[in-house]
Amino acid sequence: MNQIKNSLMHLNKVSLSDLDKVTLMNRIDQKFCLHKAHLPAVLEIVKNHYSVLAIEGETIFNYDNTYFDTPDNQMFLNHQNGKLNRFKIRLRKYVQTDDHFLEIKFKNNKGRTIKKRIEREDFNSDFTNDELSFISTMTSYSGLQLEPKIRSYFNRFTLVDKDFTERVTVDLFPGFKNHEKEIVLNNLVIIEIKQSKAARPPMIVNVMKESKIRKQGFSKYCIGRSLLEENIKKNNFKSLLTKIRKEYHN
Repeated sequence: MNQIKNSLMHLNKVSLSDLDKVTLMNRIDQKFCLHKAHLPAVLEIVKNHYSVLAIEGETIFNYDNTYFDTPDNQMFLNHQNGKLNRFKIRLRKYVQTDDHFLEIKFKNNKGRTIKKRIEREDFNSDFTNDELSFISTMTSYSGLQLEPKIRSYFNRFTLVDKDFTERVTVDLFPGFKNHEKEIVLNNLVIIEIKQSKAARPPMIVNVMKESKIRKQGFSKYCIGRSLLEENIKKNNFKSLLTKIRKEYHN
């Protein structure tokens, strides 16, 4: 972690208000998975092309999430089966600022991710009446049928390009927890590049290609449950799960 923090020291800094220029709640995204040992070299290459979010001198922040699904796991199975026009519903806590949100992510059949969220007071898993209305309005589900399935937590820093057209999130030490088990992937780094439209390949994507790091679909909700649960359907995640166990988990 110290080496990563030292690398971030050499990037220009942006504030939360700066980041408002590139919220990208409706976006195209690409993800890459790599070993944390490769991250400092990537940051060295991109340091003159991206700035990093800083709040009160800090650049790496803790996130905590609770994901919800139906009793028969409709949202998980829709993703596992490759169905588009699918939803993810979660609570998110920004640990340092103690901000909380109920968030809905929708992946449409054009490959775009659309996120809607409302602020809430705490991280309690019970939905208020307003939140139940939000869920029923924005999704095909009733909040009354949903139940918490998994906790997901990680450290994150956020990069933005000089033109404020790309937002890059870099997640470290992703962990997953249910009532029975917990697993932390200490060596895994998840990089997600978000753009409003794919006008040109982001510079960091070119760096990934040159480093022979391939684009990789990765749902924290689905992969977390697949790692923790033996009896859940996960055929389409098999190759990624094998790679995770071999390269990123120690």
